[in-house]
Formats: sequence, structure tokens, C-alpha cells
Amino acid sequence: MSLNVPLVTVVIPCYNDKNYIQETVKSVMDQSFKDFEVIIVDDGSDFETKKVLATIKHEKIVLITQENQGLSAARNAGINSANGSYILTIDSDDTFHELFLEKAVEILNNDQTISAVSSYCNIFANENQVISLHASIGGSVEDFLFENNCVSFALFRRKCWLEIGGYDEQMKNGFEDWEFWIRLTKNCGNIYIIPEYLFNYRRKEVSMSKNSKMHHRETNLNYIFKKHIELYRENFSETIDVLTSLAQRNKKNELKYKNSLEFRIGTFVLAPIRWLRKIVKK
Repeated sequence: MSLNVPLVTVVIPCYNDKNYIQETVKSVMDQSFKDFEVIIVDDGSDFETKKVLATIKHEKIVLITQENQGLSAARNAGINSANGSYILTIDSDDTFHELFLEKAVEILNNDQTISAVSSYCNIFANENQVISLHASIGGSVEDFLFENNCVSFALFRRKCWLEIGGYDEQMKNGFEDWEFWIRLTKNCGNIYIIPEYLFNYRRKEVSMSKNSKMHHRETNLNYIFKKHIELYRENFSETIDVLTSLAQRNKKNELKYKNSLEFRIGTFVLAPIRWLRKIVKK
């Protein structure tokens, strides 16, 4: 590998993360493995974030600015400009351990059947206080059909990204990383999870992942199931089990809400209004 061409490109999409982007970049620059470049993609951030981004200057760092197009488009823009054979994706409010790249690069170098490498995850909030732990399992495409078994943070082969057509830019409301892993494991090989807590995921009060689960889960699942309909046909029985389980969970949540104090109070308060409406209609 030429000294002028880095082996790894770290792609950091950034949208209004002025408070965290510098910490994310520092965790990259602190890596024990040094053969990398960094591409930050400013995806239409506000003025305050742009001011912070303007202060981040290093010979290894390139800043790309674009109109807001969403996370998938920002990642694709960064990878399109990448020189590295390996791509590391990390969001602009997260960090990772200084040994991750060293360990992940060695795994990809030594095993061509592996398409991507990630790790166990610390979930933290406030002043970097760890509030929970998450241990993905990775695996083959069968492990990703009904659950996302890898976080968005991972080192993968750029040639695989090219082969499968990058991130799906139509997915603007989350789950884009899950759908990407389905295509990656289907076409390029397994995802390996380092059984160490090397990735730090920041849980914020308002986040895209939380919003997608709260408001777009069913729509995203519908999109993924239809896009990969041949895979779900091949696993028809398991698909029916999952859909039935989702319906049962939704029904349980509905009953729980109807039995809640808030619902009963609301029903009591609105009862006179409903009665008046019936009178007016008569």
C-alpha cells in the first residue's frame, strides 16, 4: 500500500452535532492504527455547527459540505470520496476505543469471508456515564432478517459497498444501517463482532434512532420486507411468526394504554362532549 493512499477511510456524517463532533474526531485521531484518513460530511448543519467544523483542521481530515439529504446520502457522499480500501462509519456524537482499528483491520486482512467488523457497545449519556451495555452477535444474512444484529458503527470493505450499491438513500427515517447489513451479508460475507466494548454510543433525549423506532418502525419494516421479499419468502414460516409477534405486542400495548389512568381520565373528561355531539346530530 502506497504511503500516500490510506488503508482506512473514516466517514463521519454530521448534522447539527456541534457539541460532540470534536470528541468524535479526537477518538479517531487517538487510534493506535494510524494509516487512515477522515472525511466529515456536513449534511446541511446549522451555522453554529459549521463554525465548530471550521475549527477542525488536520492533514488527515477532509470536510465535505452538502445540502441536507439524510444519513444514507451523507455516508455515500463520504465513501464516494474515500481513498481507503476499508471504510469505518461512525456518527458524529459517538466515540470508540483507541485499539478498535488495529484489531478490526487485522481481522479483515486475515479473513476474506468477513465483510465487516464491529464490537460490543457501551451506551452512555450525560457526562459519558455508561447507562447500559449492548452485545450484538453479527453473523450471516439469516441473523439479520428479523433483527439488526450490528450497530451502525463498523469497518467494512469498500468493494462490498460498491458491489451492493451503497446505503439506500430512500430510507430517510432510520433503519438504513439494518437494510445495508442485510445486503452486505447476503452478497459479501459475514459480520464479525469483536467481543469487547470498544464502541461508545451516545443516547440523547432526541435522536434519529429513537424517533425511527417510535414513529417509523412499521413503515420501515414494510419497506425492508418488500425490498427483500425473496429472502422473506424463503423464510416464510419465521416471517409469519415475527409478524404475529408484532401484532400481539401492538395489541398488548393498546390494552395497556386503555387501562391506564391517563386514558380513563381522558375518557371521563370527553364523555360530556361526546354526549353533546350526539344530541346535535339528532
